[in-house]
Amino acid sequence: MIYFNGQKIEFKKFPNGESLIDSKSLQLRDDDNEIRVNFENDEDITHLIFLKSHLDELKVKCNLIFPYMPYSRMDRTEGIMIFTLKHLCKVINNLDFESVTIYEPHSEVSTALLDRVKVVDMSKILAQELLKELNNGEEEVYLVYPDAGAAKRYGKEIAYEKVLTANKVRDFRTGRIKKLQINGHMERKNFKAIIVDDLCSKGGTFMLTASKLKDMGATEIYLAVTHCENTVFQGDLLKDDLITGIYTTNSILNRRHEKIKVYEI
Repeated sequence: MIYFNGQKIEFKKFPNGESLIDSKSLQLRDDDNEIRVNFENDEDITHLIFLKSHLDELKVKCNLIFPYMPYSRMDRTEGIMIFTLKHLCKVINNLDFESVTIYEPHSEVSTALLDRVKVVDMSKILAQELLKELNNGEEEVYLVYPDAGAAKRYGKEIAYEKVLTANKVRDFRTGRIKKLQINGHMERKNFKAIIVDDLCSKGGTFMLTASKLKDMGATEIYLAVTHCENTVFQGDLLKDDLITGIYTTNSILNRRHEKIKVYEI
């Protein structure tokens, strides 16, 4: 889906599948025009190219916002797989936006490849919001990083002393986690936990982490994650009582659940 200055752009199609775009629906501003791409499929990128090229002809300056940066997972060359993130960033740079804002990039590769990029550290914001709600003095609250990468990333962003970090061993043949251990010191047995990360698919890693935390004495376990895919409904996060609640955004998720609190971008 593509929004221009807050209004959803409706794209029609010719019988052969080619896009038909009505330019009369574009509400232009004198400045600070904005395209927001809520990525659903590759067709959004094609529409983005057409729309920005049209604005260039009108000499209209524009900023770009990606609530979720497409192809973030493909941030390196792996075997015979094409480094698609690099090529997408090249396309975006060639479109020459005034600025490109991305929410919680999967890695620093996106920010390194994009020109005039701005980053919103949304998982930090979600975690801090939860800390305010949960730090009532009755139980200790710990931030939990599900792997070393998350610990390195959020340890720099969030100034907080009570931290636990999970170390996991993955079977690269199957992709499954063989072993998970949580390191850190706790003052008391009963505590609340906030698992912080950038992306959740089915939530298998978070379920393992939550199970370990429960064994360690966690009474409530929350997940603060910017990007939550609709595949979360296929996993056990929402079926099991291990997770008390999920704090996320509408960057990808378009379904609702009583356990999920969604912040609109």
